[in-house]
Amino acid sequence: MTAGMNQRDFEKLVEEGIDQIPERFLEKLKNVAVMVEDEPSDEQLRDLGMNKEEDTLLGLYEGVSNLEGGHTHRDFPDRITIFRLPILEIAERDGDIPTIVADTVRHEIAHHFGMDDYDIEQAEKSS
Repeated sequence: MTAGMNQRDFEKLVEEGIDQIPERFLEKLKNVAVMVEDEPSDEQLRDLGMNKEEDTLLGLYEGVSNLEGGHTHRDFPDRITIFRLPILEIAERDGDIPTIVADTVRHEIAHHFGMDDYDIEQAEKSS
């Protein structure tokens, strides 16, 4: 576990993670709110079948992926939430935090484009 990082500095890392996404994907990232929370809510964990004491959730995409039709019939945005405290908890050094944040942002944006965890893992292996 690292010494920690305040909310503002962490949010800057999330912005930097978004900036690392290729433009061809960013231009298709419509009606998606990206936010930072300290931890997932009990409800979010329950909906995922996760246990706060046993499982670690770094980020969460909530919405209808582009593959499933995206926002054709919705006015409210999808939501990507990056969870600060779990990321700080798994980082062995402060220098690891930017990479974990960028990877988490990329992972959650991939969910927006319809990729499941297996697809994301395969894409990461081939890159």
